[in-house]
Amino acid sequence: MKNGIKILLIILGVIIILGLTFFTVDYNRVQKQEKPIFCVKDAIANDGGTEEYLGLGYKVIDFNRYNGYDEMKIGSWFMKYEDFEDEYKEYGSAVEEIDPEVVINGYNNMPDITITGEDTTKIKQILDGFSYDGELCDGIYSYEIIINDEEHYMVKQDCKAIEKGDKQADITEEELKSIEDIIEKNINEHELIENVPVEYPIDQAIKDGCVVISNNAVFNKGRLDDFIINTSADNENRQSDFIRIVKYTIEGDPIITDLEYKKGAGYILTYDNTRDAFGADTKITTYEDMPEEIYNVALTEDDNCIYVTLALQGVIDYDSESEREYEPMTVVNYSKELTTYEISPSFIGEVTDVNEKVLTVKSEDKNIGDAVFVSVEDTSDYTIGDKIEVFYTGEVLETYPCQIYEIDVRKIDE
Repeated sequence: MKNGIKILLIILGVIIILGLTFFTVDYNRVQKQEKPIFCVKDAIANDGGTEEYLGLGYKVIDFNRYNGYDEMKIGSWFMKYEDFEDEYKEYGSAVEEIDPEVVINGYNNMPDITITGEDTTKIKQILDGFSYDGELCDGIYSYEIIINDEEHYMVKQDCKAIEKGDKQADITEEELKSIEDIIEKNINEHELIENVPVEYPIDQAIKDGCVVISNNAVFNKGRLDDFIINTSADNENRQSDFIRIVKYTIEGDPIITDLEYKKGAGYILTYDNTRDAFGADTKITTYEDMPEEIYNVALTEDDNCIYVTLALQGVIDYDSESEREYEPMTVVNYSKELTTYEISPSFIGEVTDVNEKVLTVKSEDKNIGDAVFVSVEDTSDYTIGDKIEVFYTGEVLETYPCQIYEIDVRKIDE
């Protein structure tokens, strides 16, 4: 009996000594805001990333909350997350007036937006949590996140990476979605069709992310493809979406078609030809009675054209004679001979001369030529030797240097 008690006391003593040793090591680490090493992760709070760890007789809470509250606390197993609520609120009131300014420069299909309020600290905290130590991938820039006009992050959705300077962080689909959810939340409702400028040049429409159909090409075709996938009745995650299609007449006048899908309701189609100077019956027409259980967007074609169609999903069993008879509707069509671009064509080149609002660029694309004029709003941002990527409408005027209709110009950091 005595030997059993003695063994039990020895085991208890070893546990206490180990507990004190582990606690001492982890206590010192917590004081330096370093993660404990003799604990196991027990829980994660949905507040930005706070984590709890359990050790031998003690607990560590690593706070990582959206407003920037980033503290580590160590105590007994009875220590609770809520014990530090007053401290958190005091910290929150102290930083409330100094939220970072976050600006999003959207490329391709994304608009430019400014994020305000609590979301600014959320997105900054997410970006600060990545390790930017990887080599740059060859992905296409989706958007640029600028914090306080100082920190610049280039997001590449296609290769799931965020570039900062000459390094990048490779991130997961979930991490990318956490950023995109904040951005999507802050995107304003699309501009009403009647508020689109009367003079709506093709380069601006492309830059605004519209699906643009000119006399020789279709731009931002990828946005149309995404819309069809997002709103498809076959998609288990069918989601609300919106596209604006701008088709230019031979004379260069824009005819605008808005197509919106609202999950749980259906499609809304708005057709506006009021900017067509040669149109016979110019007006804005809206069709709203297109339920999601009946309609679906599809691409169809004949020998000459491709059609974007609001097609019927199947044979409709009408219950009474008074009900509307639904029929397929053509949203827009374009010739099969047109060149299609997922976004818009681009080339990379080196700046060889800088003049007022015009850069002379030596292009790496042999189809462009060894010299091209590129217009920019402020040439003070550029110097000879800068490497840039130029997005344009695809049209090249065969002068020397040649001229293009540029959509966007981006500096490439080497």
